[in-house]
Amino acid sequence: MDIAGVEHIGIAVADLGAAIEKLEMVLGVKCSSRERVESNKVEVAVFQVGGTKIELVTPTCETSPVSKSLAQRGNHIHHICLKVRDIQGCLDDLSAKGIGLVDRTARDGALGHKIAFISPKSVCNILMELSE
Repeated sequence: MDIAGVEHIGIAVADLGAAIEKLEMVLGVKCSSRERVESNKVEVAVFQVGGTKIELVTPTCETSPVSKSLAQRGNHIHHICLKVRDIQGCLDDLSAKGIGLVDRTARDGALGHKIAFISPKSVCNILMELSE
């Protein structure tokens, strides 16, 4: 797999407005973008911190996977997203190695990126996202 770096760290939050306010105060950095990603049933707010982003993620409905995650754990680090140059090639390679995938093909994510998730069961119980 050709990893170019960490794209972002995703943090699940119940109250996006309050979390934005808190991070702006603590980090001294303004939220650089905010958008709804209907395909993932979430709203995200992005902070650029050096070469990496912090992405706050909140569900837009009760059927969002993030809703279940928040109900179980409260606010928490939700996932780590890795930048890749060829997302489908990475997914094919991981699948050939028997690695469990949430997504076998890329889908639309925030900021116009193509994304896919690796099953946490395959990565030490850590949800890993790939982004191209």
